[in-house]
Amino acid sequence: MVNVAIGIVQKEDKILLVKRERGDFPGLWAIPGGKVEECEHINEAVEREMFEEIGIKMKFKELLGFSTEIMHDKEKTSLLYVCLLEMNPNDIISNPEFEYKFFTKEEIVNSKEIVKSDKLFIKTFLIDKSTNYLPLDCYKNDNDKYYWKQID
Repeated sequence: MVNVAIGIVQKEDKILLVKRERGDFPGLWAIPGGKVEECEHINEAVEREMFEEIGIKMKFKELLGFSTEIMHDKEKTSLLYVCLLEMNPNDIISNPEFEYKFFTKEEIVNSKEIVKSDKLFIKTFLIDKSTNYLPLDCYKNDNDKYYWKQID
């Protein structure tokens, strides 16, 4: 099992997403984050990952929820911790390795260019606040596109 900490950052009621250049979802927008290292707490992991990807020190605010995501094509289970972080309003994102954009909640819900599981995390944990646990199964179709099924 892989433990992953991802961080939702809001600025003026918009949410920061990063464009994936590699990995499973290249070309799609996603919540920034990464693997939790050995002997590292979730709050430390998400702050470190955000600094590595965004180039700004942010402060962990709260754990919004978590998800088990099974990627059936890889026979891999990830435990994703979806965290809320605070960004200093005067900070400017300046990491040239990544492309960033702030999206409104409406843009996120309606966009087809955002990783589907991340859209579900934002909707479930931040917008609706309907639960703090979201089990997902991820499959690949015949066109090599991923799709998710929420487990009840």
